Amino acid sequence: MTLQVLPPELLEAPKDRIETKEPQPYWKPSSLKDGESEEFRLLGCYETGHAIMGWQYASEARGHDGELKFNGYVVTRTHPGSPDDIARETDWSKPDRPKIDGSYVKPRRFLAWVGTSAARSRMEVLFIEQKSLRDQLTEILQEIEDYTWTEDGLANFSIKITRKGAGLETSYSILPKVRKVPDKIAKEWADTKNTIWLPNFFEGKDPFDGKQTDEKGIPAGGVDKRGSTVLPTKATSKKQEAESEF
Repeated sequence: MTLQVLPPELLEAPKDRIETKEPQPYWKPSSLKDGESEEFRLLGCYETGHAIMGWQYASEARGHDGELKFNGYVVTRTHPGSPDDIARETDWSKPDRPKIDGSYVKPRRFLAWVGTSAARSRMEVLFIEQKSLRDQLTEILQEIEDYTWTEDGLANFSIKITRKGAGLETSYSILPKVRKVPDKIAKEWADTKNTIWLPNFFEGKDPFDGKQTDEKGIPAGGVDKRGSTVLPTKATSKKQEAESEF
């Protein structure tokens, strides 16, 4: 048996445009400071609806005073192009930080994945906008003999995400470490996995509300005809660490 782990949108973009709000709790690598790290275990995968790809951009709308103001984010399955409501860029060189008419903030591609945080001991949505991190993670997951998954889609390894530098000198790295899934996490996942459904992002609903019975969009679950870039095995080929709480 194999699991379809990576969303095929890493190489090919899907369709549609739907407004949404970011869920809680969620975590972004940009929240790290220079030299800081966070460690996670990935839970579920593309096939189970716990990993998705998409695009996000900041939106603007006219307020009661007629001025354009920030109006939340819009998530799309494909690159949105230059929609009318896309937010303008900010001129950071001026004290009052004015908006620059005729310009817009570029949409950013993201990978969202459910994971359990070692620091906070809770399930979160990792919201990864950095292409360098997505590329590193894809490379790690292609090492299917070393980094394996359980039948329920739990990673038999953790990933440590580290930030170095600040501003334009910022870089990110991922360090994987083989870790057997402890019984505590396996049980917690069995009890809660059906309450998390990341395609809700594309329906303007909370991913922590679970799969919606009236869902009209294209679901992430099921086998995609194009296939996935990674098909991990269930068995491990190297000795794993002793069981821990993470």
